[in-house]
Amino acid sequence: MKTYDELRQQWNSCHGYGQVLVDSTHPLRMYLNINACGNKEILIPVKRTEKRFKSTAAIGIRNYENKDSKYLAIELLQPMLESEYVCLCYDLVETSRSYSSRAESLKALFEALKKWYCLLADPQRNILPEREIRGLLGELKYMLDELVSGRDELAVVSAWKTHKDASRDFVFDDTWSEVKTIESTKDYITISSIDQLDHDTPGTLIVFKLDKLGETDSTGISLNSMVESVKNEIGFQAETELNQKLLSRGYSYNEQYDHLRFLFKGVNYYHVADDFPCITRDILSPAIIRADYDIRLNQIERWHING
Repeated sequence: MKTYDELRQQWNSCHGYGQVLVDSTHPLRMYLNINACGNKEILIPVKRTEKRFKSTAAIGIRNYENKDSKYLAIELLQPMLESEYVCLCYDLVETSRSYSSRAESLKALFEALKKWYCLLADPQRNILPEREIRGLLGELKYMLDELVSGRDELAVVSAWKTHKDASRDFVFDDTWSEVKTIESTKDYITISSIDQLDHDTPGTLIVFKLDKLGETDSTGISLNSMVESVKNEIGFQAETELNQKLLSRGYSYNEQYDHLRFLFKGVNYYHVADDFPCITRDILSPAIIRADYDIRLNQIERWHING
């Protein structure tokens, strides 16, 4: 298995030495290269010209021939997406490793590439709206707290549900967590769907209080720095999954995020079980298909627990 640092070192060794074989034990003889434009690229051996993927604003894709061999070249076009790009290459290498035949290995690689291609096809040019930045900051802060407390990094990252239809923010094997992020002056939270708190398994509601700082205030935290803090606590395998999920939420590194800084003012944890005050489907008419509602925080103190 390769690591992030090993891949970086291999690309560094391309300078002056040309293409570098990724791994002699891998069923596919893939190469890393620094091309004539000075960009990182990975060369994947293929039997025929590959036409399923086109270049995007983030990655260049072209067919390449060297003597009698054909390759699909995937090139990094946006330096700000280098972390995501290296994770893409890592995923392609490791996803296709454990196969006995080149055909099976290549099939697995292209399945992984499809997933990344959808995420990188149209990278976010503008930063996210402030409401979504706040939500992401809360969820990432929860992840960071769990990681610092010693929880398994792959379990934490895998538990994060970023699909728009997900009912809860984090789903573990035996429990779940829902994260809300509000201004410190706010005394209630909004539950945006019936399913957010309606579950057979007890879970935890986490409420972060987060205030936006003035434009001239350099303290606090930005979305970029929060992402970096989480990445500093995890290994490359977990970072690969984290980058996929961040891209699916519309986040990629952008300097504009550094100008929006926030300060966490506190956090409260609440145990959500059968008697927690929430709307559940068993008390609703089947005619009601969706609902949102507010919960006043000073009315749920009896469910307050230590984080």
